[in-house]
Amino acid sequence: MKKSLYRQVMFVISSICLILLITIAVKIGVFSELTSCVGIESILSVINNSYFSGVLCSIIAVIVIYFFQVQYSKRMLKKDVRCNEIIQDVYDGIEKYCNISNTIPERTSKSEEKDYSKRQIADGLMYYKFYKEYEVDFEMMAYSLSCENNDILIESLQSCFFLNLNFKLLNIVNNIKNRLPNIRNGYPEIKEICENYELNNDENMLKSIENRFPHYLIDLRFMATYWQELLDYLNYDPTYIKLFVRTYNSQYDILEELKQPKEIQYAKQRKIQKEVRKAIWLYKIKNFWNK
Repeated sequence: MKKSLYRQVMFVISSICLILLITIAVKIGVFSELTSCVGIESILSVINNSYFSGVLCSIIAVIVIYFFQVQYSKRMLKKDVRCNEIIQDVYDGIEKYCNISNTIPERTSKSEEKDYSKRQIADGLMYYKFYKEYEVDFEMMAYSLSCENNDILIESLQSCFFLNLNFKLLNIVNNIKNRLPNIRNGYPEIKEICENYELNNDENMLKSIENRFPHYLIDLRFMATYWQELLDYLNYDPTYIKLFVRTYNSQYDILEELKQPKEIQYAKQRKIQKEVRKAIWLYKIKNFWNK
């Protein structure tokens, strides 16, 4: 069962237990005994002060409104069509980076090759081969993690949440905005250098690759990390969309379905949605105590 759901269930159970304990305490007269104490009477006199109670209620109201506004914004942001598309693309980019992260080559050490120029050329060739092997993935990662559409999600976050109060989200958003130019400008540069090497077979291009590519990989790693932190903050769960796509593809041919009238497509999508929701709930119920 997903951790966030488990925490929510435990919170509800704990709240119910607390309410029951307070009810029992009231029934057996615990609070009446406490009010007889001098200290309690002093506290009650302060609480009964209209000015103090007004300020206290205002503070509690702000905290409650802030909490519910954050939760409501998270839910509605993920329901927005454009933001949801961007979130899905970002998650795909993170997945692609995770798939290649363990295969990233390391630079040649001085003990293996003392000549700096030869070491540059060898490393440049190594990074070039690595890039060519995963060229499609790099293209997709650059698009998913830094395309201009991602600005829609960032602007929506800044509009929906109180960033001047929510320092955790503010830090995540600032980290993403700080790395965006590096990815947006870095990938075209890497691609151009590699294409020039293919055309000219120039060793200087290999040196440029060796000099630039490792820095781009670092930027890519940080960007994937920051986006993942944002998805975690939004409590994004990719289970539904993945199960929907897998179930849909197992029953229908997407190319053939695109030729069908919109009404038929929507009817089939609703059918798959019901199946997916049912499967998810059955899984949660079955694994409720397997935390």
